[in-house]
Amino acid sequence: MTRRIVLIEDDPDTVALVEEMLGELGHHVDTRAHLDDSRGDGDAELVITDLVTLHAFDLAAAQEWIARVRTVFPNAQIVVSTAHAPAARAGAAGLGADAVLTKPFDVADFTSTVESLLGG
Repeated sequence: MTRRIVLIEDDPDTVALVEEMLGELGHHVDTRAHLDDSRGDGDAELVITDLVTLHAFDLAAAQEWIARVRTVFPNAQIVVSTAHAPAARAGAAGLGADAVLTKPFDVADFTSTVESLLGG
């Protein structure tokens, strides 16, 4: 079953990898380099977002980012994809997300996290 997934990521290599992994799972991916508040999407089931606006990790800024993502995509589960070790240590609950995946991705962890959040 095709699921509606939004990817917010500004790194082209990461975009290509995530699109390939999700495509192999049969999911449609709407990729965006930035969060555009005017392009909200109530149909998105899952949002995978980098902490795009953060050049250095700041917990309060990361929590604010996730809150903005939740406002724009009110019905979606939120996955943070990050290379920031402090973000990974903060965990999903600390960031206000549903899951955290660290870069570089472990394909098995990525797949199981996505499928779990989509109820698959």
